[in-house]
Amino acid sequence: MNDKKLDIIIVPLYNTNMDIIIDSSCIVAVLLGENEVETVKKATEGKRLVSAACLPYEVGNSLSAAVKRHRICPEDAVLAYKEFLRIPIRLIEPDISKAVRIAAEEKHYAYDAYYIACAIDTGNPLYSLDQDMIEIAEKRGVKCL
Repeated sequence: MNDKKLDIIIVPLYNTNMDIIIDSSCIVAVLLGENEVETVKKATEGKRLVSAACLPYEVGNSLSAAVKRHRICPEDAVLAYKEFLRIPIRLIEPDISKAVRIAAEEKHYAYDAYYIACAIDTGNPLYSLDQDMIEIAEKRGVKCL
């Protein structure tokens, strides 16, 4: 008989003090080396990042917008996207119906509401650099970092 003890650690799927819902504004700020880089790194240090499943598309859209505005070249956009893919982020499906309702009631974008819906459903705080999103989230009882 094997007397070896198994160490089992049970980690809740949601609402841990280590999980935060992060939006594309934070990710893009880091990828493009914007002024908020150190703030984002400090706020996310030691945290598990969770985001709405639309995050890769929003990051791609933001990088293409940066190319369109001549802030970066296409090659740098591709490199930035590859760097994004290296960031450990758990993507979750938002409740689209809830998000559309939030967007309609707030007269705001559904994409922002996806992150808010994820924060509401998981009970995790939201981290965004988008002040409008933060105001809507806080109005709906979401803790924002």
